[in-house]
Amino acid sequence: MVDASSTDQQLIARFRAGDDAAFAQIFDRHRPALVRYAEKILKSSPGNAEDVVQEAMLRTSLALRRDERHIELKPWLYRVTRNSALDELSRLRTDSVALDDDEVHVQLRAAPSTEPEAAVEGRTKLRAVLSDISHLPETQRHALIRREIDGISHQQLATELGTTTQATKNLVLRARTNLVKAEEARSEDCVEVRNDLLEAHDEGRRASASTYRHLAGCKACRNFRSGLKDTRKAAALLIPGPLILIALGVLTGKAAASTAAKATAVKAGATAGAGAVATVGVVGLVGVTTFGPGDPSPQAVSSPALVERVEAGGRIPRGTAIVRATVKLPEGSSSHPVITIPCPPGLKVADLLETRGVTLSTEYAQCTVVGTSPDARVRFVGPALQRPIDATVSILCKLPDDSGSVVAREPGEARAAGTRDTVRVSAPHAYLHVSPDGPVRGSVRLGQPLTLVGTPRDGFQRVVTDQDVRGWVPVSALAR
Repeated sequence: MVDASSTDQQLIARFRAGDDAAFAQIFDRHRPALVRYAEKILKSSPGNAEDVVQEAMLRTSLALRRDERHIELKPWLYRVTRNSALDELSRLRTDSVALDDDEVHVQLRAAPSTEPEAAVEGRTKLRAVLSDISHLPETQRHALIRREIDGISHQQLATELGTTTQATKNLVLRARTNLVKAEEARSEDCVEVRNDLLEAHDEGRRASASTYRHLAGCKACRNFRSGLKDTRKAAALLIPGPLILIALGVLTGKAAASTAAKATAVKAGATAGAGAVATVGVVGLVGVTTFGPGDPSPQAVSSPALVERVEAGGRIPRGTAIVRATVKLPEGSSSHPVITIPCPPGLKVADLLETRGVTLSTEYAQCTVVGTSPDARVRFVGPALQRPIDATVSILCKLPDDSGSVVAREPGEARAAGTRDTVRVSAPHAYLHVSPDGPVRGSVRLGQPLTLVGTPRDGFQRVVTDQDVRGWVPVSALAR
């Protein structure tokens, strides 16, 4: 006789307290529905449904007394019954049959899902899903497991977490959504991911969220990202890494002060002739000063674009110029400005020089191509300032040689370079490989001059960049 006055939870509590009769009531209450459910799963062997339900009830009784965690009994029973029924189907497939029975010989072949390849694939997917679940935020993971595996209601979950039922529904929804995104990220093409990493690296921004999800499960792409970080400065292909700004006052003493004052006076007219400077988000552009060939250098300069170091006060070489922009940076904002500094007519951006006035970093912003761009877009990078500060940013401009390079060469080397077989990069960016389609060494950018070495191989051409870095690039990325 089923006691309808007691709820499932009350019967579970009594059973856990040692009342075996309480479990008998649970069995009598749910057995008819579970038998019908098992018969639907077994189909060709409905007579085994009673045994399946008996097995499911045995597993349930053991689980109930194994610990004191909350169990939503009805869905739990259906899941255990389903698992028991599937186990029974598996057993029936392995039962012996008459070897001379022509009607059943085809059944001796294993189902496709039991083939080794399918089993390996299934285990791989299972490991991936478990890994994805382990990487969920703690509250999402807890809500998903308690709801989907333990079968508790949203009301019970809300009480457990001390929140509302709508909040628990949102947690479970976000957990499911994140699992789907993680699966999509694993299947995302590595080429697309690496393109995004390269663009983000060159533009000084974070890669997309889908790229980071892909990185979590792809060791090769993680190695690629690490390689980009390690080789940016070493390769020096086009976009140099951030330069750390130093404190104002490097030029000290009467000689340095006199040199700076003289240069400012000499180039007062040149500043006005340089034209308006485009700025983005600049709170205060104080001024721009251009120092041309033969003028005293406002600071010491060492650069691949110069044959030798130019000391502060030394003469600026022919075909080069230093352009300085002073910017007033506001306090309290971590969103720093991007400024555009123009080179004199005919000269191209050659280097981003040491900057003074504030301990932030500077780097080229997007669209600045060394050796090609007539002006430099420069961004400040770093935390919010505690007070307003005037910062001075300097760039080196230079007239490219016959090969289009702004890298310094001795006169004989420059003439030799003009006779070499030189091409330019025609793609917005391309990878520079250690070997044809091998590991990535760095990148080259649109318009960069490259010297060809040898003949193409497997769709790749060996080249030497204008920074004397050797590697292989796709032939499709080159143009004369």
